[in-house]
Amino acid sequence: MKKIKSIFLVLKERSLKKIHSAVSNFFRRPVELPSNVLVAASHGSARIPMRLIHNLSLYYQTSPRLWLNYSDYGTKYLIEDVPSNQRAVPRYGRIVGDPNRDLDAPDLIRFTDFGGNKIFSERFERQLTKSMLRFFWRRKFLNYSYHPYHKQIYKKLEQIVKAQGESMSPIVFIDVHDVGNRILGRWKKEDSQRKEVFPEVVISNAPDLETGENRFGTAPDYFMEFFAELLTENLDVDPSSVKINHVYKGGNIIRHFGNPYQNSRLRRILKGREIFAVQIEFNRSFYLNEVNQITYRSKVRSVRNALMNTLKQICDFEIEKE
Repeated sequence: MKKIKSIFLVLKERSLKKIHSAVSNFFRRPVELPSNVLVAASHGSARIPMRLIHNLSLYYQTSPRLWLNYSDYGTKYLIEDVPSNQRAVPRYGRIVGDPNRDLDAPDLIRFTDFGGNKIFSERFERQLTKSMLRFFWRRKFLNYSYHPYHKQIYKKLEQIVKAQGESMSPIVFIDVHDVGNRILGRWKKEDSQRKEVFPEVVISNAPDLETGENRFGTAPDYFMEFFAELLTENLDVDPSSVKINHVYKGGNIIRHFGNPYQNSRLRRILKGREIFAVQIEFNRSFYLNEVNQITYRSKVRSVRNALMNTLKQICDFEIEKE
């Protein structure tokens, strides 16, 4: 009974937040960003197709905090001020295929979360892994969100390049994520803490990726350093709190969309322009209660404003530099 009551309270809180967000968005003045920027939140959705819910494990069917934790759903609030034509968020969460993984990645579709909790029922997991239907389900999963999300990014990059006209300023592509210090178990008493506390912010540019002749990384080092300085200043945190390529070096999204050297489709879209692709990982304890996975509105607002100010400044800097 207590568990059902807890679930009800969490869902009620989420509904109230949605209403508050809708009202706030109605009265909020739109934020203008430089036209050469695209901002994504590749894990920003926690949604699951309704027809799949009955195939989830009992834990995932009855625990909203596990459901939310297996996403970076707070990041969609961090980028909600970005104009819609410069913002990309997948429709569904990574339960139906992680958009930040390559199609050949073994963890493209996971069966346990980061706390070792089963995501799907045993019967459905067998269908996904051993039955003749596994190819059908893989294709269905990826068509829910993975493929449409990648198409969405390509389309918005194409629109942004078209809007640049004769300007050859670099396109700035930012993929926003978050990560927690708390590893969730089936119940709160089974939760554990990471052995090493995650920094408040990590920015990455895939420094191990070859992006040209004698060139590595999806953004120049000077750009990364300047980005880190601006973000530090706007967040009003100690410089040691913002790391570059620490723990994470960048996922598939920036590696795929930040490397025209190995991506012919992207190369055609850019038409000779450069693209600076950066992944940001915020420590979610910045703006979220890690026990129940509910966001703090005032803290979300503070981090969002800092991110928006940084994007304005970093993009203006690049335009002036050209």
